[in-house]
Amino acid sequence: MKIKIKSRDTKSASVGIFVPVGSAFESDRERGLAHFIEHMLFKGTKNRTYKDIAADIDKLGGSINAFTSTEYTVFYIRVLSDFLKEGYDVLSDIIKNSLIDENELEKEKSVIIEEINMTYDNPDEAVYEFFMEKAVDGTYGKSTLGTKEHIKSYKREDLLNFMGKYYRPKNMVVSVVGGNVDSFDFTINGFFFDKYRKEDGKLEPVFSFKPGLDNIKREIAQTNVIVGCELFNIYDERKYPAFLLNDSFGGTMSSRLFQSIREEKSLCYSIYSSIKLYTKSGLLLISASTSNDKAQKLLDAIKQEFIKLKKNGLTKREFEDAKTHFLGSYALGLESNFSVMLKQGMDTLLYGNYVDENTIMEKIRNVTMDDIQQIIDLIDLDKFHVTCLGNIDALKW
Repeated sequence: MKIKIKSRDTKSASVGIFVPVGSAFESDRERGLAHFIEHMLFKGTKNRTYKDIAADIDKLGGSINAFTSTEYTVFYIRVLSDFLKEGYDVLSDIIKNSLIDENELEKEKSVIIEEINMTYDNPDEAVYEFFMEKAVDGTYGKSTLGTKEHIKSYKREDLLNFMGKYYRPKNMVVSVVGGNVDSFDFTINGFFFDKYRKEDGKLEPVFSFKPGLDNIKREIAQTNVIVGCELFNIYDERKYPAFLLNDSFGGTMSSRLFQSIREEKSLCYSIYSSIKLYTKSGLLLISASTSNDKAQKLLDAIKQEFIKLKKNGLTKREFEDAKTHFLGSYALGLESNFSVMLKQGMDTLLYGNYVDENTIMEKIRNVTMDDIQQIIDLIDLDKFHVTCLGNIDALKW
C-alpha cells in the first residue's frame, strides 16, 4: 500500500483510500459489484454497526463517504486535524474489518435499486447512461450501478470473490492532505478480504467506440441530448491542448456553444462540453436539453458549430482566453485539501507519484495554436455518436 502525505497549513485534513477497481473491470456476470461493495463497507464492521460508523464521524463534525467510478473506488473522510486519529480509525475500520453481513446485504439491495431508479428517472443522468451503453462497446460502456437483475441476484460470496480479485493492498493508495498530518502513522494491516484473495479471473477492461444515432422515446417535456466522439487515453500529452479546446468550445459560459446556442439562438437553458479520459481511451462530449419541438434545431446548431470549428479553428483571442481560464480555474480548484487529496491519490494510481501542479500549468502555457489545431483535425463528424432522450420520433445528425 502506497501512503502519500502532503502537509498544508490548514485546520482540517482529508484522507482517501483509493482502490484501483471500478465498473470497467466487471464481467457481464459482475455488473455493479464494485459499487455494491462500496455500499456494503459502510454497513458494519466487527467494531462498529452502520449507525456507529456515521455517529463516530458526525460527533467529530466531519464527514465520511465514498464513490465508485469506471476505473477506481475511493473511500474518504474530511475532519479537523485535531480529530484525525479518531476519524482515520473509522475509515480504516471499514476497509479492514467490514462484515459484509448477509442480512445487511439483502437490505442494501433495495437501496441500490432505488439509486438505479433515481438515476434513470433523471433525464440528465439517464441520457448519459444510455449514451455510454450504446456508444462504447466493452466494459467501459457499462453503468457503475449495474442492473436491477444483477443486484437482486448477488450473494455475499459474489462480493467477497470480487474483492479477492481486485482489492489488493499493494495496489491501493492512501492519500492524506492537510494540517498536522506528518506525525501520524497511516499504515493499515490485516484486511478482512485477504483470505479471499485470488490470482485468476481478473478482467482486462475493453473500450471500443462506435458511431451511431439513438432516439429513445420518453414522454417528458424536453429532449436531452449527448453528442460525443472518441479521443485518446489519459496518458496522451495531447490532453493539454484538448483541455484548452474544450474550455473555449463548450466548457465555460463564454464558450462558443453557450454563446451561440444558448444566448444567441435561445435553443436551450444550458449546454456544455466535457472531456473524459480513461487509461484505455477517452471521449469529447456535448450535453444539452431543449423542448421536444426544438430538438432537431439544437442538433443542427451543435453540428454547425463543429463545422465552423473545423473550418476556421480558434481565434488567437479564444486561445489566449482559454489558457487564462484554465490556469485560473485549475489553481482555484486546488485550494481545498479535499481536491488536492483526490489529485494526489489519482496521480499515484496513474503515474506512481504526485504530478506537481506547476508542471501541469507549465505544460498548458506551452500549448500552441498548432497543438489545438491537431485536436480539431482529429474530430470527424461522421464518427460521432448521438443519443437523444425525449418525446421525439426521429432526429438526424
